[in-house]
Amino acid sequence: MIFKSTLKFALLAGVFMIVIYHLSFWLGVNPQIDLGHLFVDLVLIGLFVFFAEKDYKTYKNGGILHFWQGMTIGFIVYALGSAIFLSGQIFYYNFDADAVINYQSAATKFLEERSEIFIDKFGEDMYQLQLEEIKHVTKWDLIQESTVKKIIAGFFITPVISIILRKQPN
Repeated sequence: MIFKSTLKFALLAGVFMIVIYHLSFWLGVNPQIDLGHLFVDLVLIGLFVFFAEKDYKTYKNGGILHFWQGMTIGFIVYALGSAIFLSGQIFYYNFDADAVINYQSAATKFLEERSEIFIDKFGEDMYQLQLEEIKHVTKWDLIQESTVKKIIAGFFITPVISIILRKQPN
């Protein structure tokens, strides 16, 4: 019963993650580079986990939500949502031949703009190593990195929402 009622929220979460990812490019922000995108992931996944748990608690379980139910619902939402996002990423990187080149260019520019700060913190050798590693990034590296970020965001936000919404029978 938990799976069926949660599936629609997981599907919506996955679609929204794909839309936000591509909308970011349109707004001139590379979600692979911008650290603020992790906050967006937390909020977006958090909203879908919240609404899935709230829906289950209110309409399917008589106002009761155990912590384990909230964790299960949250896991389903962020895991399936991330799987849908992963599918969208594979589609995107297989049909946009310039996607990896665009990332490499943006990442190099980002690092070069902050070179003084980076070199002060980590040294010249690490800076050069980082520039070299950017050249060797593959589409699978980018797909894996962005998908793992979604899973980590869900992993951290789900217990918080589950604790907030839990209500046990009297």
